[in-house]
Amino acid sequence: MSGHKCSYPWDLQDRYAQDKSVVNKMQQKYWETKQAFIKATGKKEDEHVVASDADLDAKLELFHSIQRTCLDLSKAIVLYQKRICFLSQEENELGKFLRSQGFQDKTRAGKMMQATGKALCFSSQQRLALRNPLCRFHQEVETFRHRAISDTWLTVNRMEQC
Repeated sequence: MSGHKCSYPWDLQDRYAQDKSVVNKMQQKYWETKQAFIKATGKKEDEHVVASDADLDAKLELFHSIQRTCLDLSKAIVLYQKRICFLSQEENELGKFLRSQGFQDKTRAGKMMQATGKALCFSSQQRLALRNPLCRFHQEVETFRHRAISDTWLTVNRMEQC
């Protein structure tokens, strides 16, 4: 295996998600209270403001969906990478075992074991070659998450404060 390490501290991300959920709950309570106040006082909201809020809410929901999907994709890539490495190791060991047994067996079955073992070792190497592109893909997803999503999150927070 190569010396690449593509893992990130998930505990910090979980903490960030918990903090975010507290903020979301507070915002939701604020809007619920505001709606209850408007109903209690009998005031009507401007229909253009309501339409604008619906459009904004749809865009925010899309943003949150992208945010969740990127995190899920990042976790899936890491898990996939681990499983590919494990499968490659097991496949290589089986290939070596079949080759060694094939060398001891001088019959036609021994030759078939050698050929199968050789194919398994080659397949193992090919499977392991997927690791570098996967690591690069993981880095790209993480870069997107840390730059584009965090920048958008800051813009959303500034917009909400205004």
